[in-house]
Amino acid sequence: MKYRAIYPILGFEDEKEYELLHIEGPFYKLEGSNVSFTLMNPFFIRSDYDFELDDNITQKLELNEKNVIVLNILTPQKPFEKSTVNFAAPLIFNNEKKVFGQIVLDKYNYSLARELTDFLGEKNEN
Repeated sequence: MKYRAIYPILGFEDEKEYELLHIEGPFYKLEGSNVSFTLMNPFFIRSDYDFELDDNITQKLELNEKNVIVLNILTPQKPFEKSTVNFAAPLIFNNEKKVFGQIVLDKYNYSLARELTDFLGEKNEN
């Protein structure tokens, strides 16, 4: 599905349109014209991932409980368990309007690069 970036991915402000592809399970791929990201559903590995968005962001993305998808950028490594997830700046998608934005959670103490190994066998670590 094609999505338009309302709040662009940091460092990729010129990319405005992306294709979101579900790979398998919690994994997705986001492809722009000049860049590609591996994404993952954060709730698959951590039940404690929680935050609130400012009303301005919620309104601009026209979010409600039924149309929102939260995904995080995953940086694959070898071995795969050493891959890192950016929990500090999730991508918030409106699945109905086909828009999204990368939102920096500066009020929260989430890591920019947390290894998957930190969550193996645990689903509720910070």
